Amino acid sequence: MGAAYQISTEQDDIVIRLSKADTDEASLMKLLDYLELESIRRRSQLTEEDAALLAQEIKGQAWQQVKHLFEEA
Repeated sequence: MGAAYQISTEQDDIVIRLSKADTDEASLMKLLDYLELESIRRRSQLTEEDAALLAQEIKGQAWQQVKHLFEEA
């Protein structure tokens, strides 16, 4: 039995060949989503401190939009 996949390179691309019969499309999409997210993360210059500040800012803005729902009349 051969490998379930073949990997080759073409110029700047990596080509992965899979048997259609042996591949679950939903699982493949999850894998591709993961690879894309990792690529974005690797290129990102956002530090953990910047991410924490951004999250705090977003939470504060969200609270400003809904706090009236929790205030007593």
